[in-house]
Amino acid sequence: MTTEPSAPIADRETLTAWAREQGVRVRISSEDWDSITYEALSTDPDGTPLVERYRCVLPESLALRRLRLTYVVGLCHDAGGAACNHVRRVVPPVLSASESAARHDVVLVAAALVESERRAVCGATVDNLTVYTVRCAQDWQPF
Repeated sequence: MTTEPSAPIADRETLTAWAREQGVRVRISSEDWDSITYEALSTDPDGTPLVERYRCVLPESLALRRLRLTYVVGLCHDAGGAACNHVRRVVPPVLSASESAARHDVVLVAAALVESERRAVCGATVDNLTVYTVRCAQDWQPF
């Protein structure tokens, strides 16, 4: 269990300073096409978990660019005789020279995310995941 921050962090520099005082690192806790949330986890001297977060809302021009680069990746695997499906939104980690290179990159990132988040729950690994769709987020239509 983590304790929510007592007051919102105003900017990334404040979060970085708090993390430095606590002797912990700042990491990206979530990312979407329009924002990035940074987080630092620490522990009070009495053992109470502490968490501080800063959500950076991106400028509209950058957010729209990231939306154009965001892909929806669908992966599946067998989990005890049943199909287990996973879907992740991924922004390519680097700007690729081609569409096929970007698709390859987002599949690798999505598979790594699924394995790190779900392996203990359903047994998903990079090796047993099969890609069933890679689509631009702007073109995504739910079934």
